[in-house]
Amino acid sequence: MLIKRKEEKFGIRFSVTDSHFPSELFNFVEDTGYLDIFKAGMKTQTCTGIIRSLQRLITILAGAWLILHTVSCKKDSTSPVPVKRTLQVWLHRVNTISKAQHFQNSYTGFELDVHYDTVVKTFIVKHDDTDTSTLTFSAWLSAITDPGRLGYWLDFKNLDADNKNLALPELLRIRQNFGLDKKVIVVESSSPSSLIKFDTLNFCTSYYIPTFDPSGITQEEELSYMNFIDENTSQYGIGTISGYYNQHGFMQKWFPQMNKLLWYLDSTDPAIKDSIIRETRKDITVEVLLVAEDY
Repeated sequence: MLIKRKEEKFGIRFSVTDSHFPSELFNFVEDTGYLDIFKAGMKTQTCTGIIRSLQRLITILAGAWLILHTVSCKKDSTSPVPVKRTLQVWLHRVNTISKAQHFQNSYTGFELDVHYDTVVKTFIVKHDDTDTSTLTFSAWLSAITDPGRLGYWLDFKNLDADNKNLALPELLRIRQNFGLDKKVIVVESSSPSSLIKFDTLNFCTSYYIPTFDPSGITQEEELSYMNFIDENTSQYGIGTISGYYNQHGFMQKWFPQMNKLLWYLDSTDPAIKDSIIRETRKDITVEVLLVAEDY
């Protein structure tokens, strides 16, 4: 770095003569007033004082250059750094009040199956359409001591084009009534076109990919599934996919950048589940892993 002294009528001006010295940095020092302070001091200082002032200015310039250089590196990087996430381990299929109450302090989130009932105009907690349960989602939430402590994954079994416009305001009403506006609520469906409305209102939407065992299909079938999933997610702007744990490898292979939600139900043995959890943590794109309990 070379700073050249130039005599002028009203004092001393400095200019950058080293082409490697960033001009924007010199402007920064001028804008912040450091240079004016330095020049004012030059008029009254001895030769020793001038040298010390020059040393201070050089130190300021070097420090400012380091800051600007660091910011510039981050800003211009073309290789985004993956966001580090803490894997959430939630409980699978908490479709009864008794199960919710029993495990409400053991997990940070629950997955449950819901159907929107157009007759009663609200959500019913049940897995199968033939299930005669009348348990509403609101009643289920009311039975939990602190609903705001948990995250929720709603496997929306019958979401479609006919009920999405009715289901959305009802879910918003429930979310507001229970103070869940800032909590994670996953809305999962195998109907990606119907997820769009939910995706715009701070819900985490996930496309439930077709059920298949990747180890038991041909390469042609694998490509067919990949194309089918890609078309559905790309067409409707879906950024998260969900599936069985044994589909994880397929999801990593073909959709490495997409967020993922998984469920592992093959064992309730704590040691085996811990092993699965440790393995799943290696993939930072997996946000939630569901596990099972004997209940």
